[in-house]
Amino acid sequence: IARTMPQTPFWPQLPKHSFLESMTIQVSPGLPFLKVEEEKGKVFFDATLDKARELEKVYNFYLTGDTNSYPIPPAYAGGLEGMMRYLKENQHLPLRFFKGQIVGPITFGLSIQDNDGKDIIHNEVVFDAVMKGLLLRGRWIIQRMKTIAEEVILFIDEPGLSGFGSAFFSVDASTITGRLNEMIEEFQAQGVWVGVHCCGNTDWSLLLRTKADIINFDAWGFFERFSLYPEALNDFLSRHGVLAWGIVPTAEFTGKETVEALREKLERGFHELSG
Repeated sequence: IARTMPQTPFWPQLPKHSFLESMTIQVSPGLPFLKVEEEKGKVFFDATLDKARELEKVYNFYLTGDTNSYPIPPAYAGGLEGMMRYLKENQHLPLRFFKGQIVGPITFGLSIQDNDGKDIIHNEVVFDAVMKGLLLRGRWIIQRMKTIAEEVILFIDEPGLSGFGSAFFSVDASTITGRLNEMIEEFQAQGVWVGVHCCGNTDWSLLLRTKADIINFDAWGFFERFSLYPEALNDFLSRHGVLAWGIVPTAEFTGKETVEALREKLERGFHELSG
């Protein structure tokens, strides 16, 4: 990573190295109402926990800004610890930005169910407490990253938004933008650039109309659909928003792609948006 992107390295999530580094599990230890079963590699809602105590604890931590109570244990963040160690040992690198990521509130809230079998994003009391824990955890990540670089980029990863618009997607647009903006503004207040990433297709106007500084999209697979929102795109770019173009194929990778083909598609996209 540092060899190919010495100016803007990122710390990787390594779920194939350890399931503890999968995006949902990675941020879950210690969050209110939740328990991690490390042996099974899953997070579950623990109905045996004292509700009043869980709420009091997380809100006290949040109101006092106690990020030290929400560190990511080293076993859950080998990529973070390893990259930070490498960058500290190689201070000759022309470092300009340091990029990290955290799972987004919608994806997280749809991945765990309460004791009634309902996605926790629909349990307002529980999810608001969980959200405060996620915000503290994100601030802890930022503080760690800022010991390496003054300029930090933090992406909010929302693969779950790929399902928005289907009959089975249970979260409305106002909840999506509200929760995303809550997280975006919290992190921006820490002096970092905040991006939102969705690896599939979604209603891009929702993300473009959030307060994100950067929108990251799969330009190889979904540029044509992304470009269907010219008004939202113009508004986003007019406020100096940044588009991060993912041009290297992932799910559609065949092994026959060439650098020339990727460049050509990228330049066509640039031309279409600028025209």
